[in-house]
Amino acid sequence: MDKVGVIALVVVLGLGPATAHAAPPPASWGHDGYGPGNTRYNPAESAVNAAAFNRLTLRWTVTPAPGPPGCAPEPVAPLAVGGRVFLLEKGGVAAYSAATGKRLWLNSGFSHISTGPIVAGGLVLVADTRCESYSSYDGSLVALDAATGAQRWRRTAAWTIDTAVADAGTIVTSGSCDTCDDARHGVNAYRVSDGTPQWKHPNEVLAGPVSAGGTVLLRRTTGTTQIWAGRITTGAPAWGTDQASTAVAANPAGTQFYLRDDSGLGARSAVDGRKVWHIPKEAGDLAADGRRVYVASAGRVNTYDAGSGRLLWTRALATPRAPVRAGGLLYVLTGKGTLTVLSPADGKPISSKTAYSGLERHVVPAGGQLLTSQRHTVRAYAP
Repeated sequence: MDKVGVIALVVVLGLGPATAHAAPPPASWGHDGYGPGNTRYNPAESAVNAAAFNRLTLRWTVTPAPGPPGCAPEPVAPLAVGGRVFLLEKGGVAAYSAATGKRLWLNSGFSHISTGPIVAGGLVLVADTRCESYSSYDGSLVALDAATGAQRWRRTAAWTIDTAVADAGTIVTSGSCDTCDDARHGVNAYRVSDGTPQWKHPNEVLAGPVSAGGTVLLRRTTGTTQIWAGRITTGAPAWGTDQASTAVAANPAGTQFYLRDDSGLGARSAVDGRKVWHIPKEAGDLAADGRRVYVASAGRVNTYDAGSGRLLWTRALATPRAPVRAGGLLYVLTGKGTLTVLSPADGKPISSKTAYSGLERHVVPAGGQLLTSQRHTVRAYAP
């Protein structure tokens, strides 16, 4: 075989130095808690791992301008999808290049962003409520083109939008209306692609911004405090329980809900509502990777077996919060926003040459980068 043939064979078979450092997978952190399951677990991240963590270098920093006083939205952690990082800026939404930190577009045509953004189906979904109004509780769901920032559709309903989750091509929102006589609360569902209304339920709210395999939990706001499960695409009921709980997350497979109430933390089957396990008095921020459930509890991180609820390990930390799992690492904010990194298998600390402190929101490991938030400033680190 001649030299040209050898080179061609190497290219076809994917051999040689070009494959030594494979490109990181496209980022897909589209909800505040990663995806519709609110798991805070990114199974696709591989570049930011234990071996590479001490080689992380600051790549770019951006400080978006806050919104107008009195109408500025609550700060949220960045989202990262398809080579773009989405941030709140000037009371609106902006997209930045994940590679360079250069702003790609800004849409500031909002009164007050009450929920979001959520990135799904090539759109950035944001809830807009009229600011400084004591009589209008209408909530508008706005869809922007993720590539350009142009508005694609807008839908307005009689309730504010306080909670939202998108899954299976559908986005469900819920909120309240203090001046409505017939229904003070309500749930609306829309098709993501064009905003077509799918279903609505008055006198109910989402029991949490969580979808487990296309099933959401709703709570009745009149009469009984029962929660019940329904399909996100149709609103049709699947099962119910008289447990007055909040859905905090699902497992990555979408087969379990993790529920919290005054009695503690529990897991229920998303298919039939069957009680799987319950941990009395357990509370705190949560991350779930399918094998384990990590809870930032009072002065420690408690880690449980996802199938049985059995305690696997515990690690004492100062005021832990906001756990995140990705790349074989468990990230936890401690103290005054200091980032602590642990082994998810046994809780042993992972040393870091860089001191990450003053962080206010959970980190976002996605697309081969680690994104951190400090006040309005977002920083991107990469190996």
